[in-house]
Amino acid sequence: MTFPAQPETWIGRSIGDRQRYRLERRLGSGGMGDVFLAMDTLLGQHVALKLLKDKLAASKSLRKRFEREVAICAALKSDHIVNVSDYGVTDEGHPFYVMEYLRGDSLKQLLKQQQRLPVERTIKIVTQVCEGLRLAHSGIDLWWSGATASEHVKVVHRDLKPDNIFVVPTALGELVKILDFGIAKIRDESIDRTNLTYGFIGTFRYAAPEQLRAANTIDARADIYSLGVILYELLSGTDPFGFGAQAYSITGMGWAMAHKTKPPVPIRLQPGCENLSPQLEAAVMQCLQKSPNDRFASVEQLKQVLKATITHKPEAAIDNSLHPSPPAPTHPQPSVPVTPDVATTRAYIPPQPTETEVIPPTSLPDTLLPPHKQEVRANVQFPAAQQSNLANSSTDDSILISPPARHRRLSTSTLFFVGAAIGVGIVALGAVVYSYIQFRLTAQVIDEIQTLKHQARYEACASRAETVTRDSAVYAEAQAILNECHLEHAKQLAGSSNFAEAIAIARQIPQDSPLYSQAQILIQDWSEI
Repeated sequence: MTFPAQPETWIGRSIGDRQRYRLERRLGSGGMGDVFLAMDTLLGQHVALKLLKDKLAASKSLRKRFEREVAICAALKSDHIVNVSDYGVTDEGHPFYVMEYLRGDSLKQLLKQQQRLPVERTIKIVTQVCEGLRLAHSGIDLWWSGATASEHVKVVHRDLKPDNIFVVPTALGELVKILDFGIAKIRDESIDRTNLTYGFIGTFRYAAPEQLRAANTIDARADIYSLGVILYELLSGTDPFGFGAQAYSITGMGWAMAHKTKPPVPIRLQPGCENLSPQLEAAVMQCLQKSPNDRFASVEQLKQVLKATITHKPEAAIDNSLHPSPPAPTHPQPSVPVTPDVATTRAYIPPQPTETEVIPPTSLPDTLLPPHKQEVRANVQFPAAQQSNLANSSTDDSILISPPARHRRLSTSTLFFVGAAIGVGIVALGAVVYSYIQFRLTAQVIDEIQTLKHQARYEACASRAETVTRDSAVYAEAQAILNECHLEHAKQLAGSSNFAEAIAIARQIPQDSPLYSQAQILIQDWSEI
């Protein structure tokens, strides 16, 4: 069996069943093989085809690993994992498999272009990676040759790095996909079928300390460590150990020593990272803990913490079609707006109109009094409450008013006085109306949050409470309900044996909350299960 010396010699060739795939150009090269852009002549569309490297093709054990890679990748069905559609062997004996062709950039390319990414974009990318890893870490069902039943196995990537994370622009935003589960380690609780996973597999720069010790108990937390290194680089533009511009000249042994013995630099000490939130820094640094037990227990837990660090949209962004503003009151009161007490906001009742006070003419300024008084009958409509008050003094619906003087003009100072009085009245009226609307909106928000809580819809309750901004009069009350929902949601998850998620939710309760101590006790109990 002969093997081409250079990958370029494959270009122009057709391989696969009935020569289905025509190789057009090489897209890249990885630890396991070369990736080509190929034309699927059966479907008439481009695909990415990965061909096993020459130096591996002659190894029976490594070819077996490649076949296992295909089985794993084909079973991992997620929007955030590249789709594998076919596989085969060339006439010369080279295994290959076919993937969807992605148009976009790897994180490595994005870092070369921009050095670092904005916080919100970084978190959106990493949380999508967490979604893909969650499926793999949870496990898939595989059928082994000769088996009579499927076997549930868990998959650890073991080589997460910016090269293996691809960002695809779409009409709905950026879609993130994980590539190359080809060197993945299957966490099989029975036996290791290939006996190949006890050596180091991965990339030194992003490998977890336990990988570098060639431990045979690598689990999902190794991927969390690698993701922490990536997260650190995306936010800071540099590595966690202070190598900086020399990072690419550091040997594998240098990286291994750093991962195993050197503490990472707190990310907010890096230039340009001073304004990162303490919560985000804590999440990044927890990923980078040397001991797997000190990291996040799952990628779902990491995802929840990262999402919580993103600033929420202001309350003003509430959809008015779902929360219509109440109409302005018919009789607003000319009082100074007062910020409502948080504890009484939900019980707020709009003030009822009071009886209009009748001001005798003699209380008006002299400049506004007409020189001659003449009784004039005029029909004036009053509110029902006022009509009842007037019933004792008048038997019909007309009252006596004094007409203006016929031949006297008001002075300029008088007109100014009147205009100023009207202006002040309008401003006061507007303030009252605005205050009333704000009262109703905030009361409505709290009512919604309380309703969701009583319905045991704790996730929805928390999401709604998080829309209340700090400058809102009901922020403190919303936060109190939010923490109650977090605690109940955590208990709910723990009751379903989802302890990792329960711990992640409970950890969102801040220290200044009365529920903090209770949450910490539960976290401790759940961690020991």
